[in-house]
This record gives sequence, C-alpha cells and structure tokens, in this order.
Amino acid sequence: MLIAKVLGKDGDRDYVKRMPSKSVQDLREEVDEIDSNDEEFRRKVHHALYSELKENLLPQLQVSPLLLAVAALMTGVTRGRVDSVVTYNYDDLLEQYLRMLGLSVCVRTLPTDLSTRSDIELNYVHGRIPQRETITVSPARIILSEKSYRERRSEIDAGWSDYIVHGLYSKIGLFLGLSGDDEAIKDVLKRAQGRITRNSEYYTGYWVLTPNSFNKNQRSILDVGMCPIPLEKDQIPQFMFAICQSAVGLPV
Repeated sequence: MLIAKVLGKDGDRDYVKRMPSKSVQDLREEVDEIDSNDEEFRRKVHHALYSELKENLLPQLQVSPLLLAVAALMTGVTRGRVDSVVTYNYDDLLEQYLRMLGLSVCVRTLPTDLSTRSDIELNYVHGRIPQRETITVSPARIILSEKSYRERRSEIDAGWSDYIVHGLYSKIGLFLGLSGDDEAIKDVLKRAQGRITRNSEYYTGYWVLTPNSFNKNQRSILDVGMCPIPLEKDQIPQFMFAICQSAVGLPV
C-alpha cells in the first residue's frame, strides 16, 4: 500500500485491487518514473508514511502490542537482549517508542556511520524518513524504486549487505515483517550461509511470516539457511514475549 500512496493511487480502487497480482519488481518499476532521488521524492514518501498518523503518537504507541513485543527483546539484562536492529522500514516509529521508554538510540543510515554509546542501535538499510523531518546533509538514498534496488544489489560485496553478513557470523537473526518476496535479501542470506560454518542443527536465523507468505516462500527461505515460522499477524507479539520468557527459564 505504501507504493500506491507514493504514486498517488491509493484512492484508485481498481489499481489497489490489482496490486496483489503484481510482482514486487513490477511495483518497484512503477516507482522508477517518480524516483528523482531528491527532496521532492523524499516528501512524497514522507507523506505516504505519515498522512494518516496523528502528530502525537503517544496514545497509538501505548496500545501497539507488536512494538511493545519488539521493545521487550531489547530491554533485558539478566536474560541478555537485542542491542542492534536492522530495519528495512523508512519510518521512525520504533525509534520513537524506544525513546518513550527512556532508552537512548544510535541511528545509522549509512554502513560507514560510526556507532555511538547507546542502549539500542537502529540501522536503516533502505533509508530513514522521520515523522518530524529535519533538514539533513546528504540524507541516505531512499531504496523504493527498482532502479534504487538495482544500485543496492550491485553492492552485495560491500555496504549494508556486508554488514548483515558479518552480523550473522556471531548472532542468530530474527526476521520480522518481511514477506520473503525480496530476492535481494535472500541473496545476502545465501552469501552468509556459504560463509558461516556451524553445526548443521543451527539455522542462520528465524523468519516469522504470515501463513500466506509462508506457503509462498518457505522453500526458498529454508534454502538460504533460515527457519521459516508461520504465524497469524495477531499471534506475533505473543510469540515475541514467549522468546523473552523462555530466555530466563519461565514456562511458556
């Protein structure tokens, strides 16, 4: 739906109805015509992300079980915690939520950005567009059109792709909110699978999908060393909380 909003076609019921029959690449190619990689394009994506959100997000964030569940993974001490997140989203809602909880956040939009002392590190692989936009020097490229994806795929030996591969050397990945349709992500994971040698019983990571996405992509996800897990969308927060409880030996 984000692409429909960026294209200004979210009010076209016929277009929205046809979207599920189009491939991810087809949809990205439609963005090519308006991806001028400038402030005007950035404003269009910003409007698409936040046009339906209120300026004050506090009430909405307080009742978001998935944001709460993701944050729970990052706030433990005894059981350990997630201290680095790679996000393919453009919005800063998770960032706002973590700060609402009193956590300091290091924001990285380029793979060469230095890490700073913080509670959580958020890495925006496809670019970052905060709700309260401020003027920045050379903001990171927004990866949404097919031509921008093509540029990113050419960097599989470097940049963010290399960062993700090296992150999986020492950590088990947990993927949320990705459908599995993006072949570029699976290319990176296949590269990691070929480089990381572990006991065969270990997966490179775990990938939570809705049932439809699981049925469509489970084989290709297994092929890159990830374990696909099918869950209805409303079951995902409870699954996340169960991970936290299991880490300290509580029955789940």
